[in-house]
Amino acid sequence: MKLRENRIISWNIFTLLLVISFATACSSFNEELKEVSVDFRTLNSENIDTELKVLNIKVSQKAFDDMYSDFNEEIEIEGTMDLSQNNNLLINNKVIEIEIKGTSSANFSLKSLGLKFEDSYDNNLENLISTNSLAWHSLQKVKAFRLRNSGNDFKESMIKDISLTELAIQAELDLDLTYSEQVIVFVNNKFHGLMNLRTEANASGMAKKYELDKDRITLAKIIAGGEVVFKNGDQARMEQFFDAINEKNFQYLYNEVDINNFIDYMIFESYIGNEDWPKNNVRLFAIDDAPFRFILFDLDFVHSIGIEAPWKDFVDANFYPSDANPIGELFNIFYENEDFKSRFNQRYNELLESELLSSEKFNQIVNTYSKNIELLMPIQIEKHGSPATFFEWNFYVEKLKENFRTRENYFKEN
Repeated sequence: MKLRENRIISWNIFTLLLVISFATACSSFNEELKEVSVDFRTLNSENIDTELKVLNIKVSQKAFDDMYSDFNEEIEIEGTMDLSQNNNLLINNKVIEIEIKGTSSANFSLKSLGLKFEDSYDNNLENLISTNSLAWHSLQKVKAFRLRNSGNDFKESMIKDISLTELAIQAELDLDLTYSEQVIVFVNNKFHGLMNLRTEANASGMAKKYELDKDRITLAKIIAGGEVVFKNGDQARMEQFFDAINEKNFQYLYNEVDINNFIDYMIFESYIGNEDWPKNNVRLFAIDDAPFRFILFDLDFVHSIGIEAPWKDFVDANFYPSDANPIGELFNIFYENEDFKSRFNQRYNELLESELLSSEKFNQIVNTYSKNIELLMPIQIEKHGSPATFFEWNFYVEKLKENFRTRENYFKEN
């Protein structure tokens, strides 16, 4: 109990010092903000001064407003989009279908949007998303993408998900994941918000990354409470896989899972402390008869709990079989096998010693993403009131870095 009290006191002292340092840093930055202060009502896709990509959705305003107000009704509307950067038009008047995406984050004033093209197009020519990808992925063809409001991080840093995903990409972990780029979104040439343009983590998204037809992908997801939802492909195979977890059929499961991918997936998700996983936000897929692989996505609830917990405590707290958590149970089945346990521990120590997941690397990523939008945050705040102030946004950006550093240090010490 005494140790817990000391940790609380230490955390409160850290928070106080952080606030003081922010106040000092922000005072000088406020002068710069005054010089660039712009009323969001006067902004349009042509007069905004930014190096970020600018996406303008052209649509019936009434249809868009109706979709926004009835966001639980799965309404799809049609429109067109333009995409530009540095006054250069990259995509012109492209026909799109639009719908609201997200669960709890759909209640925010800025909602995530799913955009889908009539046909796949060559991203190399039209440059929808410009980012480095892992060697086994292709971004050449894109059928659908998302304009994400940062999920549950919308009211905080707005860059948690993309920063952590970029860390995994730079570490070249054996993962399947989504790719993101920060953009400024307008609707009918009126400022809509700062958003993250992101590839999809569904069957279509995986098919495009592997340059395959969607019907070759078998995919299921686990949603809140550990419920398994089949989405595409060979349902009988997927059902047999989850039956094997219930039956603790080690050999069958070991043959059905891409072990290197599973190890990197479990290490990274637990290392960063993702609270909204693995009882939620799990997707696994297979190409034809190949082993199942797991997809990293939606990291907006990371660092919410267990900052100081060692990895095994995190496993005990989140993977306990009685919680109806099939991925935790799968890990427990594998970890009882000495060969898997040795491979897992070796890879875990290798990643720690390599500094590929270091706070130094993470801070560089966070600084880049936060710098991209810091001069635009006053406009975002004026429009949406989230975060409440620029000071608060900056606090959450620094807290994101500090939480990662604290967790990294605890892992290394233990």
